[in-house]
Amino acid sequence: MLAEAATLHTDGGGKRLAALRPILGADKISRFFAGLARKPDGSRPLWSKPMLVNGLPGWLTVERDGLLQTTALELAEGRIVAIYIVRNPEKLRHLWPLVPEPMRKAM
Repeated sequence: MLAEAATLHTDGGGKRLAALRPILGADKISRFFAGLARKPDGSRPLWSKPMLVNGLPGWLTVERDGLLQTTALELAEGRIVAIYIVRNPEKLRHLWPLVPEPMRKAM
C-alpha cells in the first residue's frame, strides 16, 4: 500500500515522542511501524474515530497514555505517498470534544 518513495512525518512538539526527521521510503516506514508494534506499549489505541484530518483521510485516536493523536494519509494513484502523525498536545487540544464523554472522564 505504501508507495516506494512514501514519507512519514511526525510532530510531537517536543512534548511527546516523535521521529525528529521525516522517514523516507516504504521499507524504512514499514520497519518503523514494525518496531513500534513490537514494543510493549505499541498496542492498539484506547479509542479511534475515522475522520478527515486537514482534508486527508485519517483518524483521531486516544492512545494508551491517554493523549490524542491524529494520523492522516496522503494518497496518489491508489498508494499511500505520505503519512502525517500529529502527537503535539497543543495542536490537538481543540479535538477533545470529538471524544465521547465517558472516554474524556476516564482521562
